[in-house]
Amino acid sequence: MRPCAGACLTARSTEAAMNFALLLAYDGSAFRGWQKQPGLSTVQGALEEILGHTVQGASRTDAGVAAEGQVASFRSASAPEFPALRFPEGLRLLRWAEAHPSFHARASAIGKRYRYRMSSFVPRGDWERARTALRGLLGLPELSGLASPSKLHRPAPPLSSWSLDDEGILLVEARAFRKHQIRNLAGHLGAVALGYASPESLRELAARHRPWMGATAPAHGLTLVEVFYPPEMDPFP
Repeated sequence: MRPCAGACLTARSTEAAMNFALLLAYDGSAFRGWQKQPGLSTVQGALEEILGHTVQGASRTDAGVAAEGQVASFRSASAPEFPALRFPEGLRLLRWAEAHPSFHARASAIGKRYRYRMSSFVPRGDWERARTALRGLLGLPELSGLASPSKLHRPAPPLSSWSLDDEGILLVEARAFRKHQIRNLAGHLGAVALGYASPESLRELAARHRPWMGATAPAHGLTLVEVFYPPEMDPFP
């Protein structure tokens, strides 16, 4: 029998490790975003310091963006003492579960829901004008014109659902969102609600095949509400 190479040992140890999922909430103002960055306080950095393992998140939220339903995953040879873990102020562990062996917080996701509080930069506006603009997105195969420049250049899927109430609370859901897409959408909806842009202009901008060059709404108005997974993979059904 041939001896197992180092790569083989690594693969076997990975397969043997338990897979865990975390449901998290955090105050965006307490962190410089999700992604770990040297010398900065980030959600991923805090979790990896606490758990001692590499942690993957469903969404790489920007600095200032809050979460009510962020999902993270990591592998460990044994189950941590979750109730005994101490998290920094502004970060809460809502639930934890042992996940499907193939579960990955980001790669397994099939959709996300976000909320944007338009009153964070538009105290009063004509929200019916903004709703008319949103209805104009119906039928577009992608919304890449709403995304900011990115190295990945991936298309932005259309919205699967949206709502905008008379208090200016915007809810959007899609299979995936690209860089600053929701904040760019909110920024232009604010211009429409204030009468600075026509409702029809949103569709024209969204259909373009070049990156967003318009207004971007502030990060502190945005919250990640929920991440969706296939039923057989969902760690928090």
